[in-house]
Amino acid sequence: MSSEAQHKIPRESENILRLTEDLALQRLEWVSRPTEIEFGFNNTCNLLCVMCHQADGIPPKSMPAAASRDVLAQILPHALHLTPSDASEPLMNDLDEIVRLCEEHNVQMLLYCNATLLDEATFRKIAPWTHRIWFSIDSHEKETFEALRSGSDFENVIANIRAVMPMAAAARIEIGFNAVVMEPNWRHMPDLVDLVADLGGNDMAMQELLPNSTGYDELKIEGRVDEGEFGAMVAEVRRRAEVRGVSIQLHLHQPWGGEIHATPPRQGSKAPLAEIREMHMDTLARLHPHYCPMAMNYLKVTPDGAVYPCCRGPEELEMGNVLQQTFEEVWNGPEYQEFRRRMYAGDYPEVCRTCVVLTGPSHFPGNQPESSSG
Repeated sequence: MSSEAQHKIPRESENILRLTEDLALQRLEWVSRPTEIEFGFNNTCNLLCVMCHQADGIPPKSMPAAASRDVLAQILPHALHLTPSDASEPLMNDLDEIVRLCEEHNVQMLLYCNATLLDEATFRKIAPWTHRIWFSIDSHEKETFEALRSGSDFENVIANIRAVMPMAAAARIEIGFNAVVMEPNWRHMPDLVDLVADLGGNDMAMQELLPNSTGYDELKIEGRVDEGEFGAMVAEVRRRAEVRGVSIQLHLHQPWGGEIHATPPRQGSKAPLAEIREMHMDTLARLHPHYCPMAMNYLKVTPDGAVYPCCRGPEELEMGNVLQQTFEEVWNGPEYQEFRRRMYAGDYPEVCRTCVVLTGPSHFPGNQPESSSG
């Protein structure tokens, strides 16, 4: 075990305790540090997906290598997961540099990948420092898939995934499949469960569309899909998941959100600290249902240095800039303190009020079914 790995275990144990105290005491200045880091070395992607602001023609950005190393030297000592992307394809980075950083700080990568660039050589390069890969796949139908993910080739994606699955199993890399649920594809979700099972997958996430692009109004479920029909689709997803042995996280508006547990617990995790952390985070989210579960532990840094408390990174939630301030100055700066005050008070920023990450869980205030008195 490396020296950094030996330090990481007591450091993470203390960090969990400090986060528990931060939330319980409603501190504005937090002693704990985030462990889930989304870091944009660049914002480059090879696809233009309709649900992503890449489709809006965002200007290209990249952080200078020296600056990224300096920033990550401040952040990664406490981190457990690194997601090297910013609404971008993580494999379009300097993978040698990222692997070096992960090894230096004993951090595992968590990748959201469109599977178009993941050939065998690339996989073998990242495998030693990758814990989990989520493949983004939104339909079982070629025509719909390629329409939603402009520039993609459905057959190529499926072939790449089939090739990677046995290598991932041998390397103890967990594979998940992520689908964005929206008006053009919501009816496809049950058949997508079958496709995932046919590919050898047993873990999925279905994420309801968030307002991340100008096409949101034309793609959203709300006001465009009958609730009864949507509920019938979710019921069929649940049935097929149980039959095919696929566990699913349903990040959907209530009452349709929740989880489907159809597989046995994982054995021999490659990143046990990260999985222990996830268990603690689930408990803390239930103890503090008014506080966004992502904002408890997540940090997003864009290529221009802007810092956000969640993966959406809306302009109104910018907390500071690590190219102009130290990370410590941002983490407990006035913007973060005000954001935490509003979370404790339930006085949510407008962008948070419409986000299913905050409002979707069954334990969020107002989502619990009323108890009957007898």
